[in-house]
Amino acid sequence: MNKRYDVSQQALDLQKLRFDQDLRDHDIDMILNRRQCMAATLQIIERNFPELLSLNLCNNKLYWLDGLSDIVEKAPQVKILNLSKNELRTSTELDKLKGLKLEELWLEGNPLCSAFPDQSAYVSAIQDCFPKLLRLVSAYLCSPPLFLTYATPTAPKPCGSHHRDSLSSLLLHRYYLIYDYGDRQGLLDAYHDEACFSLTIPFNPEDPDPNSLEEYFKDNRNIKKHKDPFLRMQLLKHTKYDIVNCISILPKTQHDFNSYVVDLCVQTEMMLCFSVNGLFKEVEGKSQGSVRAFTRTFILTSGTNSSLCIVNDEMIVRNASPKETQSAFSIPMLPPSSSYVPDQEQQGTAQPFSTQSEEQNLNWKKWEFTNGNFHLICKNNFCYVLLPKMGSWKNIY
Repeated sequence: MNKRYDVSQQALDLQKLRFDQDLRDHDIDMILNRRQCMAATLQIIERNFPELLSLNLCNNKLYWLDGLSDIVEKAPQVKILNLSKNELRTSTELDKLKGLKLEELWLEGNPLCSAFPDQSAYVSAIQDCFPKLLRLVSAYLCSPPLFLTYATPTAPKPCGSHHRDSLSSLLLHRYYLIYDYGDRQGLLDAYHDEACFSLTIPFNPEDPDPNSLEEYFKDNRNIKKHKDPFLRMQLLKHTKYDIVNCISILPKTQHDFNSYVVDLCVQTEMMLCFSVNGLFKEVEGKSQGSVRAFTRTFILTSGTNSSLCIVNDEMIVRNASPKETQSAFSIPMLPPSSSYVPDQEQQGTAQPFSTQSEEQNLNWKKWEFTNGNFHLICKNNFCYVLLPKMGSWKNIY
C-alpha cells in the first residue's frame, strides 16, 4: 500500500482496490465487503500509517460497513473519509462509524443519498452520525450537484476553535467557488462599498521562471519595489467595483481547497480577520496548468442587515515550489458546473448570515431560500446548500 500513500497529505487512496494490478499479479482477491479483507486492510493501516488523516474507499462496491467499524479503534484520527460511488443504501451503515470525528465526508453515488424525503432529513441523519462534520459532498435528487455542508457547533465563546474553523472555511469555500467556477462579478456583494484590495508578487531571486507571472505584473503593488507614493496609491484598488473589475481579469483558476492553511488573526463580535495560504493552478491561457502559491488576508466587518462583508483584501502570489507543485491536487475534488448564469429573478433575495451575538455566541440567522436551481437552508446552527449549478454570491452566501 505504500505506493497508494501520500505522506505530505497523510492520505491513503484505496479506490478500486480489488483491481489493483499488484494484488492481481499475486492472485490476491481483495474484496473490502468481506470482513476479513477489511480487517486485514485496517491492520495494515494501524501498523504502517498511524498518522493517517484521509482515507479514500471510493469505488469498492461497499454495501455494508461492519468491517470498517473497527476503523474507530485502528485509525481514530481520520478526518476525511471518501465513500463515494459505493452501494450504501441506508444511513444506518454510517452509524457503525460514529466514533470517528470526521470533518469531511464524501457520499456521492450511493443509493442512500436519495433515500430521504428531503434535504433537511438527509443532512440531519448525517449530522447525527458526525456532529463535527464541516463538509459533505454528495448527490441528492439531481445530478451532477455540488452539495456542501458546514456544521457550526455552538461554542462557549465567539472565538472558539470550532466556530472559527467552520466560519472561515464557509467563507473561503463560497468565495472561491464563485472565483473559480462562476462569474467573478458575482463577488460584488462580498465587498463593502469602500473596500480596498492589493496584489503583491514577492521578488524571489531563485525563481527559475519569474516571467510566468507576467499577467499579474501590472497590478503588482510590491512596496519594496515601488517607492513612488502616488504609484502605490494608484495600485491600491479602492471601492468594490474596482476590486471586482481587477480580479475579473486575472487568469482563470482552480484552487486546491485541501491545501488551505487558515490563520485567525482577530475575531470580535464586529470584525473577523484571517489569512489563508494555499495553492491554485491556472486553467486557461499560456500558463495553463501552472501551479501558484498564494497568501490572502481578509478583514471582514458587519455590514447592512447584519451581514459580513470584506473591507480589506490583500493577495500575495508566487510560483509554487517543486514540492508544492507535486503535492497540489493530490486529493481529488468534485468540480461544480460552470455553465450556468442566473437571470435577475433567479438570483433571488437570500440574505447573508447574521453576525449578531446571542448569549455571547456568534450565531447565524435562520432562513431558507429556494429557486429552480438550488435549495439552501440555514437553521439550528447548521448550514447546507445544494448547488447543481453556480450562481452569484447571493445565491450561496
